[in-house]
Amino acid sequence: MRKTEINTLHNILLYIISRLSGTQKCDVYRIVKAAFFAQKFHIVRYLRPLYMDKIVALPYGPVPSALYDVLKYARGESRFMDSDSELKAAAVGIKFEDEVFSAIEKPDMDYLSVSQVECLDDAIEKVANMSFNEIRDTTHQAEWQRASQTPQREMDLLAIAKEEGADDASIEYLKESLSVDKMLA
Repeated sequence: MRKTEINTLHNILLYIISRLSGTQKCDVYRIVKAAFFAQKFHIVRYLRPLYMDKIVALPYGPVPSALYDVLKYARGESRFMDSDSELKAAAVGIKFEDEVFSAIEKPDMDYLSVSQVECLDDAIEKVANMSFNEIRDTTHQAEWQRASQTPQREMDLLAIAKEEGADDASIEYLKESLSVDKMLA
């Protein structure tokens, strides 16, 4: 990942954790699901990913892969702490204690656009008002089911957008846009 993408993930995590910690227990499940919903909302509303990360189908639902790895660093999982991954930098400012995450620094809002904050707020509000089972049931849609049966478990952003209600013209535009992004990476 590029440094700007890591900074974006870092600030998205700080933003989610800061906002969730005032509402309910700020655990890994709510954090990754808020990030997933925010990504889904942003793709459909603005035809651009909120952040660059692959979404994988894990047993309890879709999870942004690199974002989840950052939370593992913050938890101090030994197999990640010995790594020299650039994602370690994104875990700075995140505290983990008694299965709860907290932000010990504020997000740098210069890394988050108005549209990103809007989608993050909507996603945080959504997961803050749902039980674990409601979140699980809401995220286990057809694309999650398809991806969970593949070895890579990677979910397709276009299929996620379609499930969220994107029309054919939006899907086509998003497909072209993601293709360009991939070539430039």
